[in-house]
Amino acid sequence: MTTRRIFKSRTSRQAEIQDVLCGLLTAEVIRPSHTLWLVSPWVTDLELLDNRTGNFDYLEPAWGQRKVQITELLTRMLANGGRLKLVTNRDAHNARFLRHITDRAEGYGVSERLSVLQKDKLHTKGILGEHYYLHGSMNLTIGGVEINDEQINLSTDKQSIAEARLTFRKHYGPVDVNTGGTE
Repeated sequence: MTTRRIFKSRTSRQAEIQDVLCGLLTAEVIRPSHTLWLVSPWVTDLELLDNRTGNFDYLEPAWGQRKVQITELLTRMLANGGRLKLVTNRDAHNARFLRHITDRAEGYGVSERLSVLQKDKLHTKGILGEHYYLHGSMNLTIGGVEINDEQINLSTDKQSIAEARLTFRKHYGPVDVNTGGTE
């Protein structure tokens, strides 16, 4: 199977979405994609990885036994050699997330591996790594992950991944704006 479809609502399958997101971002920490694309009009720094038992201390011992936020996972991925192209809109809702990821990237000394593009109008939603493309109606927010009815597709089809990569490059510009590099 190359595509997994998840239909979720406020009363069903929220944990499945959280598990998928957690699994993808944990895999990115362990073995980062050359460039991870995160495209979402609205983003919230959700507590995603449950490390209260310490099972994920090997990823980053400094996290401690608590729930780990998305920006912490993403910046650990940057520190492990990945690059992040974050595309979001200019809405004030995103300011906290952008501040967290920027501050954390600076703390790791990997700011040059982070590229942020803010658009006036953005509706596309997706997370694109080297081996997967997660896309659908869901914003990376509490509403998207926990509350709203959403359809999310996780594709591992090489052609779908390549098409998404080409489309993201076309619409959102070069991958590594800060360093002039390419994907």
